Amino acid sequence: MRNAQNNLHVFSPVFFPLHGSKIIDGFNNALLRIQLKLVCRLIGIQRPILWVENLRAADTLDWFNSQLIVYHVSDLFTTSRYSGNRQKLEEREARIIAKSHLVICVSERLYNIKSARHTNVSYLPHGVDFELFREAAERRQSLDEIAHIKKPIAGYYGTLTANNDIELLAWCARRLPEVSFVLAGQITSGNYSQLSCLPNVHLIRKLPYEKIPALCASFDVCMLQWKMTEWIKCCNPLKMFEYMASGKPIVSVPIEEAKQYSDIISIAYNKEQFAGAIRWELHNDMPERARRRIEIAREHSWDKHVERISELIVNTITTKQSGQFCTTGQSVKEVG
Repeated sequence: MRNAQNNLHVFSPVFFPLHGSKIIDGFNNALLRIQLKLVCRLIGIQRPILWVENLRAADTLDWFNSQLIVYHVSDLFTTSRYSGNRQKLEEREARIIAKSHLVICVSERLYNIKSARHTNVSYLPHGVDFELFREAAERRQSLDEIAHIKKPIAGYYGTLTANNDIELLAWCARRLPEVSFVLAGQITSGNYSQLSCLPNVHLIRKLPYEKIPALCASFDVCMLQWKMTEWIKCCNPLKMFEYMASGKPIVSVPIEEAKQYSDIISIAYNKEQFAGAIRWELHNDMPERARRRIEIAREHSWDKHVERISELIVNTITTKQSGQFCTTGQSVKEVG
């Protein structure tokens, strides 16, 4: 456990990184319970507000005399590519939803799914460290890792997996030889060998977070290029608002959360459109569109989101204390 700053403690428990087996889950639960109870006693936490981000937490909810449980739905967890036991995932999520007092969803698609099972559901997209990305764009700071790469650059940063549309990227790179394609991140799945052999494709290592704003500012076009799986259809790309904060033009596959900004983001439904959109954005993006992207990102700064989340928590506690709280039925939509 470490004290990150005043009143903020970070604890990384010891456990076996496996789940699904009754024996291993039981052992991990016992180990986690001892550690978490001890930490709460050391810090002096008696009635916590539990913020649940992981379905594995379903087994821990009854360990605490919590005054509130918040379930933050940042992805379609029940289709996680990291687990083959979908039934187990669905059972765990059902338990979390049944015990939660507030459910916060990062996409409208997730909101529509969860609001059928809970009354207190809110739609609040991801936030962005706005000032960090805006300042990097204004400084136009060069980054050594890509200083040798010819402009213009169509770029992406993040974990590189089989969910990225590798075929689409290869097709665009061959169709646009005058554009350098930069992909920054650790490859965890998928075959990138043929893509990396293309002369205008540059795969660079995973960079520390403090370098990401400068990397983003170095792009001429930012890309969101995933395969349209059910997981991606329900997502809200965290980097979308980071791209916007930089003011850079964006080309995206038809993710619902991106489509609502189709006046300032180019939406491509196939590889031909994606390549065409990159070329169009390089030559036709206007200052008015950039300013609009920046203002939208400013409205989704983490500072503003923290205020909204705090308001949701206080309102939920008030309703719960009044004895009027119920978790079943239809939810009233609240858009942040």
